Amino acid sequence: MQIDTKSRKAIEDVINRRTAIHSMQEQIKEDIKAIAEYLDIKPAQLNKIIGLVEKERENGDVVESERDILDTVEDIAGSKSTEGEAA
Repeated sequence: MQIDTKSRKAIEDVINRRTAIHSMQEQIKEDIKAIAEYLDIKPAQLNKIIGLVEKERENGDVVESERDILDTVEDIAGSKSTEGEAA
């Protein structure tokens, strides 16, 4: 396969951008780890928080939906502990 100069430059540009993105992703991981450590929480928990904030900003109603899910979980968990006490 023959690659002309224009194609070669385009491919090199994609490679360079992918390398830059990978570098930024690694830096973000380190930043999240540092912030989580400062807040005394796990990085996974901070990632969940960040993800919810991003979804809320993009679509809205995400926080309310998560709250509804947690309320349902509380109801079910509360029902089970109540049933266990009755038995």
